[in-house]
Amino acid sequence: METFKEEDLRKIRLFRSVDLGAIKGILDACTIRSLDAGEVLISEGQNNRTVYFLLEGHVRIHLTSTESRPTAVLGPGESVGELSVIDHKPASAFVVADEPVRLLAMEEELLWSLVNSSHAAANNLLIGLSARLRHADAVISDGGGEMEPDYQRYGTVDALTGLHNRFWLEKLLDRQVQRSTMGGLPLSLIMIDIDHFKTFNDHYGHAYGDHVLYTVAHTLSDQLRPTEIIARYGGDEFVVVLPDMGLETARDIGERLHRGMMDAVPAKPDGSVIAHPTISIGLATLKAGQTRADLIADADQALYRAKNGGRNSIGG
Repeated sequence: METFKEEDLRKIRLFRSVDLGAIKGILDACTIRSLDAGEVLISEGQNNRTVYFLLEGHVRIHLTSTESRPTAVLGPGESVGELSVIDHKPASAFVVADEPVRLLAMEEELLWSLVNSSHAAANNLLIGLSARLRHADAVISDGGGEMEPDYQRYGTVDALTGLHNRFWLEKLLDRQVQRSTMGGLPLSLIMIDIDHFKTFNDHYGHAYGDHVLYTVAHTLSDQLRPTEIIARYGGDEFVVVLPDMGLETARDIGERLHRGMMDAVPAKPDGSVIAHPTISIGLATLKAGQTRADLIADADQALYRAKNGGRNSIGG
């Protein structure tokens, strides 16, 4: 798959003054798209849910048809598609490649997660939208209903790790608890905490602490199957949701995750190997009459027992 370099990202206005390392998970989830001259990227009336950032080349904006006179020509660093993503209305213009172009494509959910996680990115987005509106390259009707940019609703991806976040996790767990209760099905939870994470931050610096979080998140993800759902709960804690699985199965999966972390070889971005982060794990399964909060509390108590017993172990 085609990738992008940091210098490509620095061209993009949305990322000005943004710590790219802190949003690595979001950037990894983006894709690169290339268009030939004359190819249509967005059509008027299209339901568009992607923001495109120009890395190379130029695109033309046409209001009525691709044959009409362009109202604007945009180049590297500019973006297109954000208005239809924000107001959930069909695109109000055509976007056509004026020459071969290369773009970074960011899906709607990733955009809102970026806005939630970066004050600088949120400011840049507002400035860009203001400039776009002032230049009137799109027409927005006042009578089409109210916009609903519920930022918390769409901010479901953790910017650093690329995993789903606590907001998404709690919504998922509410549904799974209801499903389990109504259907008499098992539901288990694994809570994971990085041992002595504060020591990593204090000794190596917060930039390296971010690197540890990213590495642990992806090491854990690589050990999981599609039905084993992981999210970042907050700080250095992760949660794995296990629908239709009892405590013994959860223990087997916890042991698999623990082995995977022990076998990993952590390194700084420059390739130098450092102290190995270990994890503690707490297990819990849903009991009759419990809520999502009860299940999380049980997993948290099991995690506490693992940490209190010396860390780098499994409690449950």
